[in-house]
Amino acid sequence: MAVTRDEAKLYLRIDNDVEDALIDNLIQSSTTTVENVLRHPLSDYTTLPEDIKTAILYGVAYLYENRDTADFDAMIKLMRAMLFSYRDEVF
Repeated sequence: MAVTRDEAKLYLRIDNDVEDALIDNLIQSSTTTVENVLRHPLSDYTTLPEDIKTAILYGVAYLYENRDTADFDAMIKLMRAMLFSYRDEVF
């Protein structure tokens, strides 16, 4: 797993276990979104670049904080900007 629950909880500043299942789901959703933006799986990396890890954590935080009103277009645009240099070209 690219980001652990403990890393996500530290990033979110959560110190209880009440929402662990939600956080696990958000990590999975954010990781999938990042892979879609990159156009390749994270397993392509032997060592995951910190920019990619930060993008996953950003996605987790965005989805956590905007559960009811998330603007996925804005989230993905920022992820594309963060991950531009790692994206595979598609023609």
